[in-house]
Amino acid sequence: MIILFANIKGGVGKSTLTLALANYLSQEHRRWVSIVDLDFKQSLVNMQKNTQILQTPALYSIYSCEQAESMNLLSQIKEHPNKIVLVDTPSNIQESTLKNYFSLADLIICPFCYDQYTTHATLLFSLVISKINPRVPICYIPNRIKSGPIIDAKAEIEKALANFGTITSIINDRIDFQKLTNIHTPTTLLSLIMPVFDSLYHQYLYK
Repeated sequence: MIILFANIKGGVGKSTLTLALANYLSQEHRRWVSIVDLDFKQSLVNMQKNTQILQTPALYSIYSCEQAESMNLLSQIKEHPNKIVLVDTPSNIQESTLKNYFSLADLIICPFCYDQYTTHATLLFSLVISKINPRVPICYIPNRIKSGPIIDAKAEIEKALANFGTITSIINDRIDFQKLTNIHTPTTLLSLIMPVFDSLYHQYLYK
C-alpha cells in the first residue's frame, strides 16, 4: 500500500505525521513499513543518517527519491499489498517526480489547519488531486491545532472538505513532537495520536 502525506501548504506537519504513523504501524501493528522522503529538506533521510551514526536500530528504512527509484520500490509495494510505504511529499506538487507517486497512491493523508489561507490551499490541493487520481481516498487530519479558543468556521470548513474525503479528530499542537524520532514516539504524544491513527488504521489499512 502506498500512502502519501501531501498538501500544497507547507508547515502543516507532513514530515512529523509521516514519522509518527510509521512508528505506530511498526510498533502497534507489526506492519512492514518504509518511508520515502521526497521533501527537498530531506529531514527524514538526515534523521536516519544520524541514527546510523549512533548505531541505534531503527524501526524501518527511510529512502531518498533516488534510492527508491533505483530499487523500484513502488513496483515492489504494488506486488506485496501487505507492505506499506509512506511518502513525505514537498508542497510543490507540480514537480515531475511526484506524478508517478500521486497516480499510484492508495491513500492520501492531508494534514491541515483551520486558518483561512491553509483552508483555501487544502481545497485547491483536493481539486487538483481529484483530477490526477480520482479513485484515491483522501483523509484529512486537523494538525498542530492550538488548544483553547473556539475555531471560527470549523463546521463550514469541514463540510467543504467532506466533499473530497473523510476528516479525523484533531491533533493538538505539542512541543513534544520535536522529540519524535524514527526509533521512538514520546509517551506524552500517545493520547493525542492514537485515537486518530486507530481510526485511520481500521478504516483504510486493516486487512
